[in-house]
Amino acid sequence: MTETKKQKVIIAGGTGFVGQGIIKQLSPDKFEVHSLSRHSHQSNNNDPTTYHAVDLSKPEQWRNIVADADWVIDAVGILFPSISKNQTYKNSSFEPAKHLIDVLVTETKPKFLFISANTGPFFMKSYLDAKHDVETYMYSAIPDRAYTIYPGVIYDKDRKSSYYPGLILSKLKSIRYFYNLRPVPRKQFAREIEKILIGKNSPLEKRTI
Repeated sequence: MTETKKQKVIIAGGTGFVGQGIIKQLSPDKFEVHSLSRHSHQSNNNDPTTYHAVDLSKPEQWRNIVADADWVIDAVGILFPSISKNQTYKNSSFEPAKHLIDVLVTETKPKFLFISANTGPFFMKSYLDAKHDVETYMYSAIPDRAYTIYPGVIYDKDRKSSYYPGLILSKLKSIRYFYNLRPVPRKQFAREIEKILIGKNSPLEKRTI
């Protein structure tokens, strides 16, 4: 029997809330998963992921890791900027994505999957603008290998600050405005990511607005 070759998947931001949800979904029988994040991470015995502590602004630290990958998933980003942490949408969302995309211009094997957003309330305009800027840049730089997914509120019991709002929004989805906020459980979201990785279509690849 011929053994199916595993796909090599790189998750930038793999130690975060969204990244960890994806990692839990991807079977080690089908995927060789690597995480790129600024800080080191100690995995448990049931997690075969290889974690790399790197600075995305320094491609020499991670270029060789992504060069032969099948997919690079961008799960980096912030929901709100923080003055005390010097976090802006530019330096914490757009620029990390740009660093990844710039490397993929020359490393031509990997496909790039960007986690964007379906929509948001008016006060999230800057957040949505940063997502749009990444999309514009990647479709210009690597148009044939760029993929986008458009979730809304991703929620899970592991993060109470998203769990309860997500539950409430999911009960209000019959109202168009709340439907467009697109609440999605983290596990379901990770399943949609997996679909794309194996060549299937996901409803989250299209916006509802």
